[in-house]
Amino acid sequence: MSELTSGFQGPGPSVFGKASLSRSDILALDRLAAAAWAAPEQEFHGGWIFRHADGITRRANSAAPFPLEDGATAETQIAYAEAFYPARGLPPRVQISPAAEPDGIDELLAARGYEIESGVEIMIADASRLAAESPGNILIAETAPGGWWDCYMEGYGRDPRRIVAGARETPLFAAVPDDTGTMDAIGLGVMGGGWLAVFGMYTRPERRRLGLGAGLIRALAAFAVDRGVHGAYLQVEDDNPAARRLYEKLGFRGVYGYHYRTLWTAT
Repeated sequence: MSELTSGFQGPGPSVFGKASLSRSDILALDRLAAAAWAAPEQEFHGGWIFRHADGITRRANSAAPFPLEDGATAETQIAYAEAFYPARGLPPRVQISPAAEPDGIDELLAARGYEIESGVEIMIADASRLAAESPGNILIAETAPGGWWDCYMEGYGRDPRRIVAGARETPLFAAVPDDTGTMDAIGLGVMGGGWLAVFGMYTRPERRRLGLGAGLIRALAAFAVDRGVHGAYLQVEDDNPAARRLYEKLGFRGVYGYHYRTLWTAT
């Protein structure tokens, strides 16, 4: 089943004792992430998901190459991408993880001129361990408090509200407000399938190095654990070693990477 619903389940707690993830574990996390960060426009064709969000984030504007269905082939899926994205003013882009199907799709795209873009690592952690040291000064809500989106756009320079509104699971908005209600730091979590996805971490420059980011993640985990979540995952770009060090100190470990293949000459 390729359509994204709230029924997907992530890997069970035993995954934290594994040295490496199986392909089925990776596919389960890929599906959860696609449901958590869901593009406003999605087309399901031959098992792949073709996502469009007016260019806001690569994930939401790329094809997710899930297992093929309905007699589809790599060639039919690539042709669909090369029609779908230019029609929307974007280059064809495919997200490639170790679970991407069919086998050899990365090499096939490379041979067609698709260039590698934006290497990313998926990191996971036992949510109960994260939750064990949750601070008490974090606001967690299922709707964004006043000023939360302003802080997000200050940090990221984009407005993904339509993407977050389309999440197939439960968004959580975490914040550290100061005495005037201004957000010192924010984080976004999405619960689903027994897992917490962590997105949108941002701390204002003058409030950094105070442990606010770590506190936000721990508070999100504590809130989610109380609602049956056992794992947390996040994505860190290969060129962000400072973020990776923070996540490793919290107990996250890298389990697999993904990248994008983009055909720039199509635009």
